[in-house]
Amino acid sequence: MRLRGNHVDELISASLTGDLTDAERVELDSHLVRCETCRNTLAAFTAERSILSGLPVAEPPRDLGARVRSGIESGRLAPWWRRPVGLIAIGASAAVVAAAILAVVVFQNLDLGPVGQASGSPKASVSAAPSSSAVASVAPSVGPTTAPTFLGPGGLGYLSLTGAPLEALRLSFIADATGASVDAGTVSGPPIAAALSPDGQWLAYITQKGETGANEVWALHLNDGKITHLGCSSAAPFTNRLAWSPDSRYLAYTLVGVDLGADAGCEKPTDGADAWLFDTSTGQRSNFSNRGNAYAADFEPMSVADVPVLWVSIASETPGSGAFGVGADINGAGLSNIFLPLFSPDGSRAIFWSGTMTSNGGSWHFSVGGMPQLSGDFRAAGPASPWVGTPLFTDLTPVGGEAFASGDFAWGPDNDHLAFWDGAWTGTPQSADGTYPNQADAYVGSFSSGLLSSASALALVRPADAYLVAIAFAQDGTSVAVTLGLPSAGIGDPPSALLQIVPLDGSAPHGIGGGTDAPPWNGPAVYGY
Repeated sequence: MRLRGNHVDELISASLTGDLTDAERVELDSHLVRCETCRNTLAAFTAERSILSGLPVAEPPRDLGARVRSGIESGRLAPWWRRPVGLIAIGASAAVVAAAILAVVVFQNLDLGPVGQASGSPKASVSAAPSSSAVASVAPSVGPTTAPTFLGPGGLGYLSLTGAPLEALRLSFIADATGASVDAGTVSGPPIAAALSPDGQWLAYITQKGETGANEVWALHLNDGKITHLGCSSAAPFTNRLAWSPDSRYLAYTLVGVDLGADAGCEKPTDGADAWLFDTSTGQRSNFSNRGNAYAADFEPMSVADVPVLWVSIASETPGSGAFGVGADINGAGLSNIFLPLFSPDGSRAIFWSGTMTSNGGSWHFSVGGMPQLSGDFRAAGPASPWVGTPLFTDLTPVGGEAFASGDFAWGPDNDHLAFWDGAWTGTPQSADGTYPNQADAYVGSFSSGLLSSASALALVRPADAYLVAIAFAQDGTSVAVTLGLPSAGIGDPPSALLQIVPLDGSAPHGIGGGTDAPPWNGPAVYGY
């Protein structure tokens, strides 16, 4: 009788006590996404620990020793069936509960097959699939009550920038339903990206740094209004991704060095691109990589590990990506031709880039065959890798290898809808009028109904010279919030942007926070969880 060799009980046990190495943790996450038996084992082990941790701890009576000795002496000459058992029963009660649960787990994993079959052993490797369903059946532990959130579930919030010509720009975060706002201080340029932490306590955002061609990354605590400056970066492609860990402790982002002087707060131009982490528990930021060509991609949405797992992409002629526990060394990319994966909310799929990349003075872009791809389902069994992608656009064909140089994409909350915008198409136009694909358009569709095409372009109400800044899906999946930037009238003129809610059923869009001849900059928007 032995434990099955194709299951990872030892790794599961070690994960509960924090004894896994980074490589073992990645191996466990990768296995759990494919193995329902081991997910059930993890759930049972977790339940056992929860039960045992809930048992009260009582100090022993001061006279316990004397009572034990007295009991032994008084029962020495009595038959065994008449000897006191109270002390034994009390001491064994907790062990019985634990043993009962453990017995169920062990016997579910016993194999009574013939002796001699080799058992499996964990191997250190980079994860090839996220742990999307690894904790789907694990009951949450009871913890302290979380602080109230600024946005309620599904509530719309957006950044708003105001200011007069040649004056400081004032930024605030506004809850659309209540009109309440949080002051985000003064900035030198408009916000272009935003991400709300899963617990609703933090807002991460990126603002332009005046006319310098650089951006700044910030974090705003919505309960106390504390603002943390997280760095300055060249406004390069693929640097506006803001990724929160599932527990809201870490924010991952990318900085590209730029020379703006010693007092600009930017990374050195010789540093290139690297992934950074902001730890909300300490208020400190730190390098996650020191390679000069590394980009923060996304955290695995549902990781069973104590340490969140971050995917980092390595830019090169043939880019690659790998999953690394927080604190691990970035020692390479395990998946070739996979760049900047973005996981669906349930972790079952990912959107990513593939193609040939070229460096442009520290930053990178696609030069040949750059196309967004949709992965297969990570939960599916079979020999084919889920990372053999399907092009996100069904009607685009790169001619001579010319395709997208860069672009942005996002998932809807239903794990089905997806959006693509700001696509810098360098190839031959793919429509008769020469306007498709258009960098000024946003394309929204779903993989269940055929992915994206020219027909997926949103019907936006916008000035002809407006440009797309950001898109956010509403939590009910019925609409998207689109930020449309307007050209500046000149140096020193306050920037302006329109924020529109665009229903996905074809209804007319409506504006948020507008109504003036010279509108402020409204957007990007986020939605509460």
